[in-house]
Amino acid sequence: MPKVTVILPNYNHQDYIEERIESILNQEFRDFELIILDDASIDKSPENIRKFLTDSRIIEFVINDQNSGSTFIQWEKGLQKAQGEYIWIAESDDIADKRFLSELITVLDNDPKVGIAFCPSVWIDDNGNKILEPEHEAEEDFWQGNQLIQNEFLAGNLIYNASSAVFRKDLIKKVNFSQIRQFKYTGDWLFWVQLISDVQVKRIGKRLNFFRRHPNNVSFKSERDGLQFIEGIKIALNIFKNYPISWTKKRKTMLFWTKKLFLSENVDKEAVLQKMPFEVKTYFAFFKLFGK
Repeated sequence: MPKVTVILPNYNHQDYIEERIESILNQEFRDFELIILDDASIDKSPENIRKFLTDSRIIEFVINDQNSGSTFIQWEKGLQKAQGEYIWIAESDDIADKRFLSELITVLDNDPKVGIAFCPSVWIDDNGNKILEPEHEAEEDFWQGNQLIQNEFLAGNLIYNASSAVFRKDLIKKVNFSQIRQFKYTGDWLFWVQLISDVQVKRIGKRLNFFRRHPNNVSFKSERDGLQFIEGIKIALNIFKNYPISWTKKRKTMLFWTKKLFLSENVDKEAVLQKMPFEVKTYFAFFKLFGK
């Protein structure tokens, strides 16, 4: 049985898929299996992927007959096939430093209480040029999962890029994919919330993941459609329901999301507000009236 299962879901990433596969196959850590799942791409992705199928670590290459409409359906399919002790969901437009697996697996091997290990990211553009190194994630850090959910995850998805994380396969039993499939763009956020309860989470201090930002990736679409707000509030409410969040903290959380929406650009705020809770609508009206 391999130590790690790498799940590579792809859809129409012909321009990035070869570099992505190379960054996986060239890892210093070699004991892994690779499952590639193509969601009925209509570009040259399948053709580009086939160039690598002679590598014995690629144990499956599955092309859907029809597009599933959700990357999280692909995640679930890959997890059902996975045989490794650890899982790495490697998004098809990102890149990994060759030390990525060796560094994160060392963390997991050295401490069985750590359920997820992840690293900071370098944000890159279409051509692989660096555009950002988020300062807030520069330092090594360590959290108890339940506390992390009740703090950081109320304000957004701390592990915003799945490619940056490796986690224990046995945690999957806590994941409710029927819930996650209801989220078009922020299902990964809910995935981590379900996964990290009752385990520890460790972020190392080395930037070993390259998160590609381009007009067709999920993050940009989410921002344009305002789904980061519509779905983000639903996840916050889910946390309210399942964790002992104080009344004051609930109000602060709703104010936080309202202000974030108020200050956002390139979003149809009125359309988003129609799908928000009454409390957010009330706070938004206050911000609009007083301009802050």
